Amino acid sequence: MKRRTNKEINTCITVRAEDNNNDPERMIRRFRKLVKNEGIMKEIYDRRYYTPPSDVKREEKRQRQRVINRENRRREELFKPRDRFHKKRRS
Repeated sequence: MKRRTNKEINTCITVRAEDNNNDPERMIRRFRKLVKNEGIMKEIYDRRYYTPPSDVKREEKRQRQRVINRENRRREELFKPRDRFHKKRRS
């Protein structure tokens, strides 16, 4: 099997007890957040199984299309005419 990338995971993440008021739950939450932001878990999941380059390209294309569709929906909402004149209710 051929590896898709030669990228190494060489990140050192440390969480100190003093920074989190010696609260273990808070330390775990902070550690998980840092790991997620570094992209370590995504890299581990991606390396778990081999994915052919065609599948990688296809997924990147889908992701780009999602972003484009989201931006188009936002722009349509901006140009959508608003109902400025509300019908007055009879009391």
